[in-house]
Amino acid sequence: MSSLQKTIMKNKLPPKMPRTSGISKLAPFSGARRKDYSPVAWKNYFDKYVDVELEVGVFRVYLSPEPEHPDQPRIVTLHGGGYSGLSWALFTEEIVSLINCQVVSMDIRGHGETKALDPDDLSIDTLVNDVGAVLHKLFPELPPLVLLGHSMGGAVAVRAAHLPSLEPAVQGVAVIDVVEGTAMEALASMQSFLRSRPTHFNSIEHAIEWCVRSGQVRNVESARVSMPSQIVNCETGELATNEIEQYQSAPPSPLLPNTRGVRADVIAEEGDEGDGAAVQGAEGDAAHFVKPAPAPGGMRYRWRVELARSERHWSGWFLGLSAAFLSTRAPRLLLLASVEGLDRALTVGQMQGKFQMQVLTRCGHAVHEDSPAEVARVLAAFALRHRLTAPTPRGEQLQLVSAPGC
Repeated sequence: MSSLQKTIMKNKLPPKMPRTSGISKLAPFSGARRKDYSPVAWKNYFDKYVDVELEVGVFRVYLSPEPEHPDQPRIVTLHGGGYSGLSWALFTEEIVSLINCQVVSMDIRGHGETKALDPDDLSIDTLVNDVGAVLHKLFPELPPLVLLGHSMGGAVAVRAAHLPSLEPAVQGVAVIDVVEGTAMEALASMQSFLRSRPTHFNSIEHAIEWCVRSGQVRNVESARVSMPSQIVNCETGELATNEIEQYQSAPPSPLLPNTRGVRADVIAEEGDEGDGAAVQGAEGDAAHFVKPAPAPGGMRYRWRVELARSERHWSGWFLGLSAAFLSTRAPRLLLLASVEGLDRALTVGQMQGKFQMQVLTRCGHAVHEDSPAEVARVLAAFALRHRLTAPTPRGEQLQLVSAPGC
Protein backbone atom coordinates (compact mmCIF):
# COMPACT_ATOMS: atom_id res chain seq x y z
CA MET A 1 0.00 0.00 0.00
CA SER A 2 1.37 3.37 -1.00
CA SER A 3 1.88 6.23 1.45
CA LEU A 4 -0.95 8.14 -0.26
CA GLN A 5 -3.35 5.23 0.28
CA LYS A 6 -2.28 4.98 3.91
CA THR A 7 -2.97 8.68 4.39
CA ILE A 8 -6.44 8.38 2.89
CA MET A 9 -7.27 5.33 5.01
CA LYS A 10 -6.00 7.05 8.14
CA ASN A 11 -7.84 10.31 7.67
CA LYS A 12 -10.97 8.88 6.02
CA LEU A 13 -10.87 11.92 3.77
CA PRO A 14 -9.10 12.79 0.52
CA PRO A 15 -5.81 14.62 1.13
CA LYS A 16 -5.75 18.36 0.64
CA MET A 17 -4.47 19.72 -2.63
CA PRO A 18 -0.84 20.69 -2.07
CA ARG A 19 -0.27 24.43 -2.20
CA THR A 20 2.06 25.12 -5.07
CA SER A 21 1.71 28.89 -5.10
CA GLY A 22 -0.26 31.73 -3.60
CA ILE A 23 -2.29 32.00 -6.80
CA SER A 24 -4.13 28.70 -6.26
CA LYS A 25 -5.31 29.86 -2.85
CA LEU A 26 -6.83 32.95 -4.44
CA ALA A 27 -8.52 31.05 -7.24
CA PRO A 28 -12.09 32.03 -6.24
CA PHE A 29 -11.18 35.66 -6.98
CA SER A 30 -9.42 34.91 -10.23
CA GLY A 31 -10.99 34.74 -13.64
CA ALA A 32 -10.49 30.99 -14.12
CA ARG A 33 -13.12 28.47 -13.02
CA ARG A 34 -15.01 31.15 -11.14
CA LYS A 35 -18.31 30.07 -9.55
CA ASP A 36 -21.53 31.85 -10.38
CA TYR A 37 -22.16 34.38 -7.60
CA SER A 38 -24.78 36.37 -9.45
CA PRO A 39 -27.90 37.24 -7.41
CA VAL A 40 -31.18 35.37 -7.80
CA ALA A 41 -34.64 36.92 -7.36
CA TRP A 42 -36.95 35.84 -4.53
CA LYS A 43 -39.73 35.22 -7.09
CA ASN A 44 -38.09 31.92 -7.99
CA TYR A 45 -39.02 30.54 -4.57
CA PHE A 46 -42.02 32.44 -3.19
CA ASP A 47 -45.41 33.08 -4.73
CA LYS A 48 -45.78 36.66 -3.50
CA TYR A 49 -45.10 39.03 -0.64
CA VAL A 50 -47.38 41.23 1.44
CA ASP A 51 -46.50 44.28 3.50
CA VAL A 52 -48.41 44.07 6.76
CA GLU A 53 -49.14 47.50 8.20
CA LEU A 54 -49.18 47.82 11.98
CA GLU A 55 -49.05 50.81 14.29
CA VAL A 56 -45.36 50.08 14.92
CA GLY A 57 -44.38 49.82 11.25
CA VAL A 58 -44.71 47.85 8.02
CA PHE A 59 -43.57 44.22 8.02
CA ARG A 60 -42.58 42.32 4.87
CA VAL A 61 -43.87 38.74 4.69
CA TYR A 62 -43.05 36.31 1.86
CA LEU A 63 -45.62 33.62 1.11
CA SER A 64 -45.63 30.35 -0.77
CA PRO A 65 -48.85 29.40 -2.63
CA GLU A 66 -51.92 29.09 -0.42
CA PRO A 67 -52.81 25.55 0.69
CA GLU A 68 -55.79 23.71 -0.78
CA HIS A 69 -57.62 23.58 2.55
CA PRO A 70 -57.72 26.27 5.25
CA ASP A 71 -57.01 23.73 7.99
CA GLN A 72 -53.61 22.85 6.55
CA PRO A 73 -50.75 24.31 8.61
CA ARG A 74 -48.85 27.51 8.03
CA ILE A 75 -45.14 27.15 8.71
CA VAL A 76 -44.03 30.50 10.13
CA THR A 77 -40.29 30.90 9.57
CA LEU A 78 -38.30 33.35 11.70
CA HIS A 79 -34.74 34.15 10.66
CA GLY A 80 -31.65 34.76 12.77
CA GLY A 81 -30.02 38.07 13.60
CA GLY A 82 -28.72 39.83 10.49
CA TYR A 83 -30.48 37.46 8.07
CA SER A 84 -33.90 37.93 6.43
CA GLY A 85 -36.98 36.01 5.45
CA LEU A 86 -35.28 35.08 2.18
CA SER A 87 -32.86 32.83 4.05
CA TRP A 88 -35.71 30.29 3.97
CA ALA A 89 -36.08 30.39 0.16
CA LEU A 90 -34.61 26.98 -0.69
CA PHE A 91 -36.22 25.39 2.35
CA THR A 92 -39.59 26.72 1.19
CA GLU A 93 -39.19 25.14 -2.22
CA GLU A 94 -38.44 21.79 -0.59
CA ILE A 95 -41.05 21.70 2.17
CA VAL A 96 -44.03 22.58 -0.02
CA SER A 97 -43.07 19.71 -2.32
CA LEU A 98 -43.21 17.23 0.59
CA ILE A 99 -46.27 18.18 2.65
CA ASN A 100 -49.43 20.23 2.23
CA CYS A 101 -48.66 23.55 3.89
CA GLN A 102 -47.96 27.22 3.32
CA VAL A 103 -44.73 28.93 4.32
CA VAL A 104 -45.04 32.36 5.93
CA SER A 105 -41.56 33.92 5.96
CA MET A 106 -41.31 37.20 7.82
CA ASP A 107 -38.65 39.91 7.86
CA ILE A 108 -38.19 40.65 11.56
CA ARG A 109 -38.08 44.24 12.81
CA GLY A 110 -34.96 46.05 11.64
CA HIS A 111 -34.22 43.41 8.98
CA GLY A 112 -34.87 43.01 5.26
CA GLU A 113 -37.69 45.10 3.83
CA THR A 114 -39.45 45.61 7.17
CA LYS A 115 -39.66 49.29 8.13
CA ALA A 116 -40.41 49.77 11.82
CA LEU A 117 -40.77 53.10 13.61
CA ASP A 118 -38.12 51.94 16.10
CA PRO A 119 -35.90 49.49 14.20
CA ASP A 120 -33.32 49.37 17.00
CA ASP A 121 -35.77 47.93 19.54
CA LEU A 122 -34.84 44.27 19.15
CA SER A 123 -35.80 43.20 22.65
CA ILE A 124 -37.28 39.72 22.87
CA ASP A 125 -40.67 40.98 24.07
CA THR A 126 -40.94 43.44 21.17
CA LEU A 127 -40.00 40.81 18.58
CA VAL A 128 -42.49 38.31 20.00
CA ASN A 129 -45.29 40.88 20.01
CA ASP A 130 -44.44 41.77 16.41
CA VAL A 131 -44.86 38.15 15.35
CA GLY A 132 -48.20 37.86 17.12
CA ALA A 133 -49.51 41.10 15.63
CA VAL A 134 -48.40 40.20 12.08
CA LEU A 135 -50.02 36.74 12.23
CA HIS A 136 -53.29 38.14 13.57
CA LYS A 137 -53.32 40.74 10.79
CA LEU A 138 -52.62 38.12 8.14
CA PHE A 139 -55.11 35.59 9.52
CA PRO A 140 -58.12 37.06 11.36
CA GLU A 141 -58.97 33.46 12.22
CA LEU A 142 -55.72 31.71 12.98
CA PRO A 143 -55.04 28.47 11.09
CA PRO A 144 -52.83 25.72 12.56
CA LEU A 145 -49.33 27.14 13.01
CA VAL A 146 -45.89 25.57 13.10
CA LEU A 147 -43.31 28.05 14.39
CA LEU A 148 -39.84 27.47 12.94
CA GLY A 149 -36.93 29.69 13.95
CA HIS A 150 -33.19 29.86 13.41
CA SER A 151 -30.82 31.26 16.07
CA MET A 152 -32.39 34.53 17.30
CA GLY A 153 -35.53 33.58 15.39
CA GLY A 154 -35.64 30.30 17.29
CA ALA A 155 -35.73 32.20 20.57
CA VAL A 156 -38.56 34.33 19.20
CA ALA A 157 -40.47 31.25 18.01
CA VAL A 158 -40.31 29.58 21.42
CA ARG A 159 -41.54 32.69 23.24
CA ALA A 160 -44.24 33.33 20.63
CA ALA A 161 -45.59 29.84 21.24
CA HIS A 162 -46.41 30.96 24.80
CA LEU A 163 -48.42 34.02 23.72
CA PRO A 164 -52.00 33.52 24.98
CA SER A 165 -53.35 34.78 21.65
CA LEU A 166 -51.26 32.30 19.61
CA GLU A 167 -50.88 29.27 21.86
CA PRO A 168 -54.19 27.57 20.91
CA ALA A 169 -53.20 27.67 17.23
CA VAL A 170 -49.57 26.56 17.63
CA GLN A 171 -49.34 22.89 16.66
CA GLY A 172 -45.57 22.58 16.62
CA VAL A 173 -42.36 24.45 17.47
CA ALA A 174 -39.01 23.81 15.79
CA VAL A 175 -35.75 25.62 16.46
CA ILE A 176 -32.51 25.43 14.51
CA ASP A 177 -29.06 25.60 16.09
CA VAL A 178 -29.90 27.66 19.16
CA VAL A 179 -29.42 26.46 22.73
CA GLU A 180 -29.42 28.72 25.76
CA GLY A 181 -26.18 27.49 27.32
CA THR A 182 -23.99 27.57 24.25
CA ALA A 183 -25.55 30.82 22.99
CA MET A 184 -24.86 32.64 26.24
CA GLU A 185 -21.25 31.45 26.19
CA ALA A 186 -20.81 32.63 22.60
CA LEU A 187 -21.97 36.18 23.33
CA ALA A 188 -18.60 37.10 24.83
CA SER A 189 -16.92 36.70 21.45
CA MET A 190 -19.75 38.10 19.32
CA GLN A 191 -18.33 41.63 19.04
CA SER A 192 -14.97 40.27 17.89
CA PHE A 193 -16.72 38.23 15.24
CA LEU A 194 -18.68 41.25 14.02
CA ARG A 195 -15.51 43.36 13.83
CA SER A 196 -13.91 40.71 11.61
CA ARG A 197 -16.62 41.06 8.97
CA PRO A 198 -16.30 43.37 5.97
CA THR A 199 -17.99 46.74 6.27
CA HIS A 200 -18.60 47.29 2.54
CA PHE A 201 -18.78 45.36 -0.72
CA ASN A 202 -18.14 46.65 -4.21
CA SER A 203 -20.97 44.67 -5.78
CA ILE A 204 -23.72 42.23 -4.93
CA GLU A 205 -21.63 39.42 -6.37
CA HIS A 206 -18.74 40.25 -4.07
CA ALA A 207 -21.09 40.11 -1.09
CA ILE A 208 -22.37 36.70 -2.14
CA GLU A 209 -18.84 35.46 -2.73
CA TRP A 210 -17.75 36.63 0.72
CA CYS A 211 -20.81 34.98 2.25
CA VAL A 212 -19.82 31.62 0.80
CA ARG A 213 -16.05 31.85 1.25
CA SER A 214 -16.37 32.99 4.86
CA GLY A 215 -18.63 30.05 5.69
CA GLN A 216 -21.63 32.16 6.72
CA VAL A 217 -23.57 30.10 4.16
CA ARG A 218 -21.97 27.08 2.53
CA ASN A 219 -24.66 26.64 -0.11
CA VAL A 220 -23.97 28.93 -3.07
CA GLU A 221 -27.52 28.64 -4.39
CA SER A 222 -28.98 29.80 -1.09
CA ALA A 223 -26.47 32.64 -0.70
CA ARG A 224 -27.41 33.96 -4.16
CA VAL A 225 -31.00 34.60 -3.04
CA SER A 226 -30.51 35.42 0.65
CA MET A 227 -27.39 37.60 0.74
CA PRO A 228 -28.81 40.49 -1.37
CA SER A 229 -31.50 40.94 1.30
CA GLN A 230 -28.80 41.59 3.91
CA ILE A 231 -27.08 44.53 2.20
CA VAL A 232 -28.20 47.97 1.04
CA ASN A 233 -26.94 50.36 -1.60
CA CYS A 234 -25.00 53.12 0.14
CA GLU A 235 -26.22 55.75 -2.33
CA THR A 236 -29.93 54.91 -2.50
CA GLY A 237 -30.41 53.21 0.87
CA GLU A 238 -32.44 50.53 -0.91
CA LEU A 239 -32.08 46.82 -0.28
CA ALA A 240 -30.00 45.06 -2.92
CA THR A 241 -32.89 42.70 -3.70
CA ASN A 242 -34.62 45.61 -5.43
CA GLU A 243 -31.78 45.85 -7.97
CA ILE A 244 -31.59 42.24 -9.09
CA GLU A 245 -33.82 42.51 -12.16
CA GLN A 246 -31.75 45.41 -13.54
CA TYR A 247 -28.48 44.20 -12.08
CA GLN A 248 -25.51 43.72 -14.36
CA SER A 249 -22.50 41.77 -13.23
CA ALA A 250 -19.52 43.95 -12.46
CA PRO A 251 -16.66 43.30 -14.93
CA PRO A 252 -13.49 41.84 -13.40
CA SER A 253 -11.08 44.52 -12.22
CA PRO A 254 -7.53 44.54 -13.56
CA LEU A 255 -4.87 42.70 -11.61
CA LEU A 256 -2.89 44.88 -9.27
CA PRO A 257 0.88 44.91 -9.59
CA ASN A 258 2.93 42.93 -7.08
CA THR A 259 -0.13 41.28 -5.50
CA ARG A 260 0.19 37.74 -6.89
CA GLY A 261 -2.94 37.79 -9.00
CA VAL A 262 -5.17 39.75 -6.63
CA ARG A 263 -7.82 41.96 -8.20
CA ALA A 264 -8.67 45.48 -7.16
CA ASP A 265 -12.27 44.59 -6.30
CA VAL A 266 -11.57 42.49 -3.24
CA ILE A 267 -13.30 42.92 0.09
CA ALA A 268 -12.41 45.46 2.77
CA GLU A 269 -12.28 44.22 6.35
CA GLU A 270 -13.65 46.11 9.32
CA GLY A 271 -11.12 48.00 11.40
CA ASP A 272 -8.44 48.26 8.68
CA GLU A 273 -6.99 51.76 8.64
CA GLY A 274 -4.05 51.28 6.33
CA ASP A 275 -3.77 50.25 2.72
CA GLY A 276 -3.81 46.53 3.46
CA ALA A 277 -6.80 44.33 4.34
CA ALA A 278 -7.30 40.66 5.00
CA VAL A 279 -10.01 38.13 4.34
CA GLN A 280 -10.22 34.46 5.18
CA GLY A 281 -8.75 32.40 2.41
CA ALA A 282 -10.34 29.25 1.08
CA GLU A 283 -8.09 27.14 3.28
CA GLY A 284 -8.80 29.05 6.48
CA ASP A 285 -5.69 31.22 6.67
CA ALA A 286 -5.52 34.96 6.05
CA ALA A 287 -4.63 36.24 2.62
CA HIS A 288 -3.56 39.87 2.41
CA PHE A 289 -5.40 42.07 -0.02
CA VAL A 290 -5.63 45.77 -0.70
CA LYS A 291 -8.53 48.09 -0.09
CA PRO A 292 -11.19 47.81 -2.81
CA ALA A 293 -11.46 50.43 -5.50
CA PRO A 294 -14.92 51.90 -6.12
CA ALA A 295 -17.04 49.66 -8.33
CA PRO A 296 -18.32 50.88 -11.70
CA GLY A 297 -20.86 53.65 -11.24
CA GLY A 298 -19.74 54.21 -7.63
CA MET A 299 -22.09 51.53 -6.35
CA ARG A 300 -21.08 50.27 -2.93
CA TYR A 301 -23.01 48.16 -0.45
CA ARG A 302 -23.10 47.97 3.33
CA TRP A 303 -24.88 45.77 5.85
CA ARG A 304 -28.61 46.30 6.31
CA VAL A 305 -28.36 45.59 10.04
CA GLU A 306 -25.68 46.90 12.39
CA LEU A 307 -25.76 43.96 14.77
CA ALA A 308 -23.18 45.45 17.09
CA ARG A 309 -25.71 48.11 18.12
CA SER A 310 -28.12 45.44 19.37
CA GLU A 311 -25.74 44.07 22.02
CA ARG A 312 -27.94 45.18 24.90
CA HIS A 313 -30.63 42.76 23.69
CA TRP A 314 -28.49 39.67 23.12
CA SER A 315 -28.72 38.11 26.56
CA GLY A 316 -32.48 38.69 26.62
CA TRP A 317 -32.91 36.62 23.48
CA PHE A 318 -31.45 33.48 25.01
CA LEU A 319 -31.80 33.75 28.79
CA GLY A 320 -34.36 31.19 29.96
CA LEU A 321 -34.75 29.74 26.47
CA SER A 322 -34.24 26.08 27.44
CA ALA A 323 -36.90 26.19 30.14
CA ALA A 324 -39.33 27.95 27.80
CA PHE A 325 -38.68 25.36 25.08
CA LEU A 326 -39.25 22.43 27.41
CA SER A 327 -42.46 23.92 28.80
CA THR A 328 -44.00 24.55 25.38
CA ARG A 329 -47.36 22.81 25.07
CA ALA A 330 -46.97 21.92 21.40
CA PRO A 331 -44.68 19.16 20.07
CA ARG A 332 -41.06 20.31 19.87
CA LEU A 333 -38.22 19.71 17.45
CA LEU A 334 -34.58 20.75 17.83
CA LEU A 335 -32.17 20.67 14.89
CA LEU A 336 -28.47 21.11 15.58
CA ALA A 337 -25.30 21.29 13.55
CA SER A 338 -23.44 19.48 16.35
CA VAL A 339 -24.55 17.20 19.17
CA GLU A 340 -22.08 19.03 21.41
CA GLY A 341 -24.36 22.06 21.34
CA LEU A 342 -26.75 20.79 24.04
CA ASP A 343 -26.74 22.40 27.47
CA ARG A 344 -27.55 20.61 30.72
CA ALA A 345 -31.28 21.32 30.74
CA LEU A 346 -31.81 20.14 27.18
CA THR A 347 -29.58 17.11 27.67
CA VAL A 348 -31.81 15.98 30.54
CA GLY A 349 -34.95 16.82 28.58
CA GLN A 350 -33.75 14.91 25.54
CA MET A 351 -32.98 11.84 27.66
CA GLN A 352 -36.51 12.06 29.08
CA GLY A 353 -37.97 12.17 25.57
CA LYS A 354 -39.51 15.61 25.94
CA PHE A 355 -38.64 16.66 22.40
CA GLN A 356 -37.37 15.29 19.12
CA MET A 357 -33.80 16.13 18.21
CA GLN A 358 -31.95 15.75 14.96
CA VAL A 359 -28.28 16.48 14.26
CA LEU A 360 -27.44 17.42 10.68
CA THR A 361 -23.72 17.14 10.10
CA ARG A 362 -21.61 18.87 7.46
CA CYS A 363 -23.51 22.10 8.10
CA GLY A 364 -22.57 25.48 9.44
CA HIS A 365 -24.68 27.63 11.74
CA ALA A 366 -27.19 28.37 8.96
CA VAL A 367 -28.32 24.74 8.80
CA HIS A 368 -31.48 25.49 6.81
CA GLU A 369 -29.47 27.27 4.12
CA ASP A 370 -26.63 24.77 3.96
CA SER A 371 -28.91 21.70 3.82
CA PRO A 372 -32.41 22.91 2.96
CA ALA A 373 -33.54 19.53 1.62
CA GLU A 374 -32.52 17.68 4.78
CA VAL A 375 -34.13 20.26 7.06
CA ALA A 376 -37.32 20.06 4.99
CA ARG A 377 -37.38 16.27 5.26
CA VAL A 378 -36.92 16.34 9.02
CA LEU A 379 -39.64 18.94 9.49
CA ALA A 380 -41.99 17.13 7.09
CA ALA A 381 -41.52 13.89 9.02
CA PHE A 382 -42.12 15.78 12.27
CA ALA A 383 -45.38 17.22 10.92
CA LEU A 384 -46.56 13.86 9.63
CA ARG A 385 -45.65 12.10 12.84
CA HIS A 386 -47.91 14.44 14.79
CA ARG A 387 -50.60 14.33 12.08
CA LEU A 388 -50.48 18.03 11.38
CA THR A 389 -50.89 17.60 7.63
CA ALA A 390 -50.73 15.08 4.78
CA PRO A 391 -47.88 14.32 2.39
CA THR A 392 -47.82 15.42 -1.22
CA PRO A 393 -47.36 12.79 -3.95
CA ARG A 394 -43.62 13.43 -3.80
CA GLY A 395 -43.68 13.12 -0.02
CA GLU A 396 -45.44 9.78 -0.33
CA GLN A 397 -42.79 8.56 -2.76
CA LEU A 398 -40.04 9.46 -0.30
CA GLN A 399 -41.85 7.46 2.40
CA LEU A 400 -41.15 10.09 5.03
CA VAL A 401 -40.71 8.69 8.50
CA SER A 402 -39.76 10.32 11.73
CA ALA A 403 -36.01 10.60 12.07
CA PRO A 404 -34.51 9.01 15.18
CA GLY A 405 -33.87 11.34 18.06
CA CYS A 406 -30.14 10.89 18.04
